[in-house]
Amino acid sequence: MLSRFVAPIRYYLRLTTFLVGLAANAMFGAIMALPMSLVGKGKDNQWLVARSFVNTVAPLVGVKFRVEGREHLDKANPAVLVGNHQTMVDILYMGAVFPKGTSVMAKRELQWTPILGQWMTLSKAVFVNRAKREDAVKVFAKVAAKMKKNSLSLWIFAEGTRSASPTPSLLPFKKGAFHLAVQAGLPVVPIVCENYAHVYHAKAKRFNDGEIVVRVLEPIPTGGYTSSSADIARLTELTRDRMLEAIEDLGRKRQEQLRLAGGQGHGEGEREALLAGQAGRASTSGETASARIEAPSE
Repeated sequence: MLSRFVAPIRYYLRLTTFLVGLAANAMFGAIMALPMSLVGKGKDNQWLVARSFVNTVAPLVGVKFRVEGREHLDKANPAVLVGNHQTMVDILYMGAVFPKGTSVMAKRELQWTPILGQWMTLSKAVFVNRAKREDAVKVFAKVAAKMKKNSLSLWIFAEGTRSASPTPSLLPFKKGAFHLAVQAGLPVVPIVCENYAHVYHAKAKRFNDGEIVVRVLEPIPTGGYTSSSADIARLTELTRDRMLEAIEDLGRKRQEQLRLAGGQGHGEGEREALLAGQAGRASTSGETASARIEAPSE
């Protein structure tokens, strides 16, 4: 009976901690943007904030990360980093793997978000107008040249929006990240965060302690691809297939772990997550306040 009240209270307390931590770290990044630029370290500002955020906030909300394949980030630098997008908690997993010399691509509306938008502007995040394809194409051309000139990597959520799925899955990919990778002549590095409904799920008001596994996959060279629609479609499909295979593999391992934990009478949240997984892939659900970092439309 008591657990019915404990779980929602924990959820809102941790959600508040997460959002306050996000605002505080964004403010820290905005303050550091100018001095870092003056000493030639401006392109590492987002890395600094990402690391600061995960190191300060993750322990407060009971989340730990285990990263597999981190060495692949060293093989391909700079690169276009393609991550899967589940919920706002993705910002934490970004912090666990975010390399130096990396920026994010975000929808233009995010530029006007209080504190977060100001920091992202000062740290030279790439904003795109998803409603105007021609504007996005112009941005890609400029960003591709800048990436090559300054040895800069770019992080993009290729799904374009959050899936909020309680089971391992991916939404269809937008093609913007792959157009950019081909234009810049840089590899695509797929980064997969396991489905973490056992830790966080907004609809279920769940924010539990737990470990989340992030897997960095082998870089995908783009040298053999052109900007033709057919080539971009092939590259998009290849990347998505590899990421889906990885997220399903991580999901199977987590299901087995949760099954054993449930059999030993562990937490109610874990058992709920297990039941959700056994029910198969569910349709996406809505989620409250967050900072979306999204890919542009094709």
